[in-house]
Amino acid sequence: KKAEDDYRGNSPEFHGQGGPIAVSDVRYQNPLSKTFLTACAEAGASRFNSDFNDWSVNQEGYGRFSVMERKGERSSSAKEYLQPALGRKNLEVLQGAQVGKITFEGTTASGVEVQWKNKAVSASLKAGGEVLLAGGAINSPQTLMLSGVGPADHLKEHGIEVVKDLSGVGENLQDHPAAVVSYQCTDEHKGISPTSKLRIGGTGLTNPLPVLKWLTTKSGVLTSVGCDHGGFFRTKAAGDSGSPDLQMRFLAAKAVSPDGMGSFTNFRKTAGHADGFSFQAIAARAHSRGSVRLASSDPAVKAKVTTGYLRDERDLVTMREGLKLGRKIAASPAFDTYRGEEVYPGAHVKSDAELDAYIRGSIHTSNALVGTCRMGVASDKDAVVDEELKVHGLSGLRVVDASVMPRIPGGQTGSSTFMVAEKAADMILGRENIVLSVPKASAVSEAKDGSDDGPKTPAVTPDLAAAMIGVILASGRGWREREGRGATDAESTWVDAKGSDEAMAKAREASMDYLMAGGTGGGSGRGVFMCACGRYNPRLAS
Repeated sequence: KKAEDDYRGNSPEFHGQGGPIAVSDVRYQNPLSKTFLTACAEAGASRFNSDFNDWSVNQEGYGRFSVMERKGERSSSAKEYLQPALGRKNLEVLQGAQVGKITFEGTTASGVEVQWKNKAVSASLKAGGEVLLAGGAINSPQTLMLSGVGPADHLKEHGIEVVKDLSGVGENLQDHPAAVVSYQCTDEHKGISPTSKLRIGGTGLTNPLPVLKWLTTKSGVLTSVGCDHGGFFRTKAAGDSGSPDLQMRFLAAKAVSPDGMGSFTNFRKTAGHADGFSFQAIAARAHSRGSVRLASSDPAVKAKVTTGYLRDERDLVTMREGLKLGRKIAASPAFDTYRGEEVYPGAHVKSDAELDAYIRGSIHTSNALVGTCRMGVASDKDAVVDEELKVHGLSGLRVVDASVMPRIPGGQTGSSTFMVAEKAADMILGRENIVLSVPKASAVSEAKDGSDDGPKTPAVTPDLAAAMIGVILASGRGWREREGRGATDAESTWVDAKGSDEAMAKAREASMDYLMAGGTGGGSGRGVFMCACGRYNPRLAS
């Protein structure tokens, strides 16, 4: 909420205004996407949901996903946080740098070693400085292990001196696994998909007209993120949980392959791609767990990632039911004029066993990796960081990214990650922690039209929020090349958090309760699609 600048006019109870990150509807709606909404109603797929971030009602329903855009242009963390800070004397960005490891004096972080432009560079901390590790759910645990922080036996296997034995580093990897059902359109609707509108007919050449339209009006097909319609649904795998276990993304395009990510990466290689539409079934509250391990002590060698997909049978059931729901919606009368051949998995794939085999052979990520440096109390042997994001048993080191989330939010993880960064910035600067409880849905009045006459206080952009963007930054400042270049010496003063010890203790305890319960409030965290389709805890972020 603190980071958000809502353009949709939603209730300020659950949305922010004046923050750095713009949230709005896409300025383009394909006819197939409109048809999807009609078809969902015909299929009885729950209800129309005008705001997936409205905590006064259940998350279930179908609708349009909000996106991170301001007037048709991407509102990214790099643009809104980092770019405005680039002129600061106490910030230096090294592009193309490979972080080697964090250095320690005993159990206190002392700096960072980096390879940059074929030479060794080191960042040395001043007294009271901190290393902020923000490499994400894959790179953060890899960097910790390269630095001697992780499972002792595993580190010794790679000849790495153990600084701190933390068995939880690299464990608890979570993601939103996905599978696709896709259709080709009938010949009479040739040219309807965005994939056709972006190309000169029958070729792989870019159509200049959508580009010109976006450059001149910031509108048209290029404002779409591709899957800006969809919904959240409960399947039989949800059990007694009141929260949806399935997220569905609708795309007004035929898949290039059963692998949804492969479709995005390989589309540029195709020519004459047929029109169509697709449903991506995602296990939004996945139960399976994977891990990240070192493949080598060489930082340039990629980590070994074990996704752990489908280790828990419930995830398979969720995705199978999602494919069935996609077929049901596609069979609705609204799609009759558009529906051609089912391309993936194909009409011949009918039984549960056949669907399961298809899922196992085509399962792919939907880009929501979290959990490998998870938050927890010191007595939890698998916890890596505490409620202030400080690495257990070490000083001067915090992890500030999605890897600290103990449990994956039930939607995209963007807003949850912004919340973690905003809270970290406040704690680092000694700003007062304000933690408010989230009332149950029944205790909150439902917004009728998204309007509110109450005050809309602009959010304050944290001075250190930009620091959360980089792979790793030293807040003590002072980059030094080993050849002896002088540091950019900016004084860094630590200010204790305000408030009584008792009040701060309660705030820390409440913060821990929130994040331990699911990253963003009771496990109902709804995340953000391109930062805005899922739920997050607006009060914790404020």
